[in-house]
Amino acid sequence: MAVETSETAVPPFWLSLPPGFSSLDLDEDPGDRMERTAEILDTVFPTARPEQRLSVVIAAETALQAQLREGAVHVSSCLVRAEDGEPVHGTFTLFVRPQELGPRDTYPDRVAGELAAAWPDADVGVVDLPLGRAALAARDLTASVPGVVWGVPESSVSTVRQLELLIPHPWSPHVLAAVFTTEDLDYWPEWLPLLATAFRGISFHPPRDTSLDDLPPEQWDNIRKAFG
Repeated sequence: MAVETSETAVPPFWLSLPPGFSSLDLDEDPGDRMERTAEILDTVFPTARPEQRLSVVIAAETALQAQLREGAVHVSSCLVRAEDGEPVHGTFTLFVRPQELGPRDTYPDRVAGELAAAWPDADVGVVDLPLGRAALAARDLTASVPGVVWGVPESSVSTVRQLELLIPHPWSPHVLAAVFTTEDLDYWPEWLPLLATAFRGISFHPPRDTSLDDLPPEQWDNIRKAFG
């Protein structure tokens, strides 16, 4: 599945999603979206218990609202079945943030150093992707979940794992941040291959059948260099 985001205030990028990653309509009514998510769960995981489905629907919408408040430009709900048959869920979100990058060739290493200093408990590094080098950080976070979310009087604490990839945009003073979050920490090894596929599917260049006439002139040379 291919997704294109090219709003006027946001430099364009293209995204190819792996199986199980379903892009959300960010303008959709929240109630309609939750109902549709529940229907998808019924189809994909017919044996899931009602409380499992309710948990996923509430967690998905709660996470989405938080991402929207932070300026997300793309959100995918990730619903997959683990090897043991258990349904697991995560959220894959893309942010495009204005930022002065400095020398782009050193940006990933500089940012990785900053993240390692700021988050001493995180796993931080630099990875090579088809679109270039990027800084990567993974860490566990805890958050208080209000009891009203689950229909109980007391709040609870939830632990999530967050993986964040920071990619400098090649021709715009912006950073593309790809963030994956899941509460299903026990299935982290099964998430990693899917995330690698999602990261490799991000591109700042259009598919071959996209006309240069549809793009700003400053991007034409980059496209010609990429495709010859």
